[in-house]
Amino acid sequence: MMLPVTAVTNLVLVHTVVGAVGVSGYALFALVTTLPAMLPVTDLGAGAALTDAVARDTSCEQRLVRGAVLSSARNLMYAGAVIAAAGVIMALLGVWERALGDAAQPGTDLAVAVASVLFGCSMPLGLGKSVLLAVNRNEVSFLLQGAGSVLQLVLVLFAVGLDAPTSVCISAVFLSQSIVNAAGVVLAGRCLGMPLLGMILRSVRGRASSGGVPIAHLALPMTITTAAVAVAYSTDRLVLSHTADAMAVAGYSAGAQFFAPASSLLSAAGLPLWAMFARRRGSYGTPRRQLAWLTGYFAAGSLVMGVGIVVLGPLAGTWMMHEQIRVGTELMVVFAMLLFVQAVACPANMWMTDAAGLRFKAITFSLMAVVNLAVSIPLARLGPEGPVIGSVVSYAVLVLVPTLLRAFRRT
Repeated sequence: MMLPVTAVTNLVLVHTVVGAVGVSGYALFALVTTLPAMLPVTDLGAGAALTDAVARDTSCEQRLVRGAVLSSARNLMYAGAVIAAAGVIMALLGVWERALGDAAQPGTDLAVAVASVLFGCSMPLGLGKSVLLAVNRNEVSFLLQGAGSVLQLVLVLFAVGLDAPTSVCISAVFLSQSIVNAAGVVLAGRCLGMPLLGMILRSVRGRASSGGVPIAHLALPMTITTAAVAVAYSTDRLVLSHTADAMAVAGYSAGAQFFAPASSLLSAAGLPLWAMFARRRGSYGTPRRQLAWLTGYFAAGSLVMGVGIVVLGPLAGTWMMHEQIRVGTELMVVFAMLLFVQAVACPANMWMTDAAGLRFKAITFSLMAVVNLAVSIPLARLGPEGPVIGSVVSYAVLVLVPTLLRAFRRT
């Protein structure tokens, strides 16, 4: 239900930004708003630690869950402060304009500094999504995601109505994220039956630190995996910005607007498997046949979504860019291929969320990230579809095949 809401709001958002600040302004908008995806600290493995804690905690006091919440919140609080400070310092030194290449504009450093502060503040509040995943209340998280996309569009429309510069539009995106994360914390606290917001704010105090539990055995490999995914996919725009031009960045970003909602839907379908497998792993495991059926279902679903991407993407994408850039069918085909290989691996990835499985995934995803970045640089000369081709090949060879072999061997 949220997929069409997110897709339509994203289309209107991009169309609005391009109409207000032009294609070059949208290239900067796309680069800065996707910078957080390059960071391996979105939840620092909190989702894995909390899901495991909820699955194993049978006490009435939920001591294991409370400890996991405190440890995760403290880590996210510190990480958010570091990111905010680093973003501001790099802006004062004028680093961001050089780092963003051809897409940079005057005022880029200020825009990234404000975005860094807002993102840093929203990081500990993002713990609400991890809690909702752990207690299997994903429908609440999906509704928040849809509401967040609408709020983001409203704030950007308001900024454009005031004839604000690109930096204000960028800030509106991060402000909407902070508001949605705050709402998520409140709702997650009610689902968990704990004062989650208060626990997050108290997590940095010494007395709260003693209540934490070790989560590194799950959080560390999960963080490495997240970092590898960030390097593999989120650097595509930077590669294009340095090897091509702002037009290539804008074209890639336009195509990604169709891939992103489909990929989010894939993740939404896979999230319940994470909690289900965590509960079953300690009892009788998951039969191989069930895992095979789930893999087939995800593959079939991705094919249906892929056809929609290829058919609708070029027309809607070109309209979205005010016909200043043509979104080619070949770009949408390779995005559909990337969606397919990710979908086939999704059930197996969800099954391998214990400590041993996460360590294996950390290795495979790290290798994939290195190879993907290495091949994306020369492939970027083909145009926006070049880095996506590199992603498809590296993911299929270094993640999909090893993960399927190991997962079916362990069931």
